[in-house]
Amino acid sequence: MIDALDLLRTRGVLSPIDYHFARMLERIAPPQRWEVLVGAALASRAVSQGQVCVDLQQITREGLRDPEHHPMADVSLPAYTAWAQALRQSRLVSSGEILTPLVLDAAHRLYLHQYFRYQQRLAFNLQARVGRVVPLPDMAWLRDALARLFPQRDRDPDWQQLAAVMAVARRFCVITGGPGTGKTTTVATILTLLQEQAQLTQQPFLHILLLAPTGKAAARLAESIQQQTVGLDTADGIKQALPETASTIHRALGYLPQSPTTFRHHAANPLAADVVVVDETSMVDVALMTKLVEAVPAEARLIFLGDTDQLASIEAGALLGDLCHTERPPGYSPAFAHRLTQVTGATLPVDRTRQSSGIWDCIIHLTQSYRFREGSGIGALARAINAGQADTSLAYLRGEQTAHPMEPPYDDIALVTLHHSQEPAAVLGQAIDTAFGDYARVREPEVMLEQLKRFRILCAHRQGRYGVEQLNMLVEARLQAAGLLDPRTVWYAGRPILITHNDYQLHLFNGDVGVITSTPATQGQLRAFFMGPGGSLRSLVPTRLPPHETVFAMTVHKSQGSEFDRVALLLPADIAPLLTRELLYTGVTRARTHVTLYSTEAVLREAVCRRVQRASGLRDALWEDGTRQ
Repeated sequence: MIDALDLLRTRGVLSPIDYHFARMLERIAPPQRWEVLVGAALASRAVSQGQVCVDLQQITREGLRDPEHHPMADVSLPAYTAWAQALRQSRLVSSGEILTPLVLDAAHRLYLHQYFRYQQRLAFNLQARVGRVVPLPDMAWLRDALARLFPQRDRDPDWQQLAAVMAVARRFCVITGGPGTGKTTTVATILTLLQEQAQLTQQPFLHILLLAPTGKAAARLAESIQQQTVGLDTADGIKQALPETASTIHRALGYLPQSPTTFRHHAANPLAADVVVVDETSMVDVALMTKLVEAVPAEARLIFLGDTDQLASIEAGALLGDLCHTERPPGYSPAFAHRLTQVTGATLPVDRTRQSSGIWDCIIHLTQSYRFREGSGIGALARAINAGQADTSLAYLRGEQTAHPMEPPYDDIALVTLHHSQEPAAVLGQAIDTAFGDYARVREPEVMLEQLKRFRILCAHRQGRYGVEQLNMLVEARLQAAGLLDPRTVWYAGRPILITHNDYQLHLFNGDVGVITSTPATQGQLRAFFMGPGGSLRSLVPTRLPPHETVFAMTVHKSQGSEFDRVALLLPADIAPLLTRELLYTGVTRARTHVTLYSTEAVLREAVCRRVQRASGLRDALWEDGTRQ
């Protein structure tokens, strides 16, 4: 037993926290079989890897891998049925009905007790919201309002219009879609409908909260809603009743520094809101979402927005994937589909096995992209990646003819094939000189911030030859050699920075991008400049900044929610656990006009074929489906 734990720790499979957690349990309730202690250590490890639990069936089928993703042939695990039996016989394990450190469910998934409770509470509260159906307002008014707010629609079904009806008809709904599919446009229209309905029934205007997991995402959501509001065909009073600001989830819940895992708002002290909109839901972990859902009043509407194909939260859980269960064929219950058809006349997919309303009646997936032009290679490549089509993805990138003869070679995507011995400067040097040279030649902060939106290097890792740290130093060195920057001090003129921690006093948030420069108004003194609300420019003394880093290059994870004209997506030369379909899709779709992938074909093929697998029981709990998919 000790040898197994020590070996797993020595090989880097277990962190010190995982190892000592198992040893602590051994001291609490001796003696314990080695299967129990290894299970405890792996359950702890699962949470650090973004999983809610460890799936005994999956891990015994696939085996353990070291941090470099190499199989560990010298470590054998018991058959999962025998492993589950050993766990059930331990005093440390229960099925969740009593307080024990570990919980084993009926599907042989092993949880830390706290994460089992998060999942259980979240599933209970979401199911309760799923069951709350709202009587539709006056049908004549609703049809007229939909025709006014969704003019010139020629699609059947019009998913944006259906999303609006769903949000009016239910207390809970999920609106998903890729970049440019109109999620925030749809939400702005939904909020308009809800405010108009309140006025129609002579009720006060609704109190609406716009939330997102990061400050940057919150600011972008508020800006987008305001932009969409301008063109809506509704009264000025309705427009003025729509929210102008958004908040991070932590700030809305009332973050308590002295108790980081609890908040001021909870089930006994709920948020003051009639409608809560949560953007970038895929980035929210199961613990935070549990606390948010419990703090939303039972009678309030809750609307989730997100992209199911993007990377999931860095913390535990794959919430949006579990909610939407994209592996299942789409289909609404006959009664709910009939209800929506009565209002819109649209033809909806129906699943007649779903005779009762459930989570499947709360999900709308938007598919029409308004961001990528007709014939966009970025859009075609993103679809091929999501479908797991490695050969097609490579053919697109090489400019070859595909199986679809009507598809021409695309001019907005490219592949630069890496070789193991190549240094980043050899493959990226010219792109750096061209893109960042223009940026480094200007000193006006507004122009610098605008230039930064035109090009960005995205990496899978922070460290290593093709990691963010190495690439940022490479850019600095090349611009210094060209006489454009002098990065010998921490704060140098021309340094682009990325805020990495929220600072509510300074109104700077994780993900905000600024530049270090001087202006005539600062009399030659360096300041950090950021774009504020409404396009106003803010400046701060650099020493006041919260934690930050240089951002010529950034990880794909940190790029979520951002857009750039052109992207250089740099993958490592060797296959690594982080390289997945979701990471590749997220990186590719950050580009508006052009993306260049720097990769070996083997690494690219592996990334397209590998999906993020996060063990969780939330999907089964929400879909009431005993199948394992």
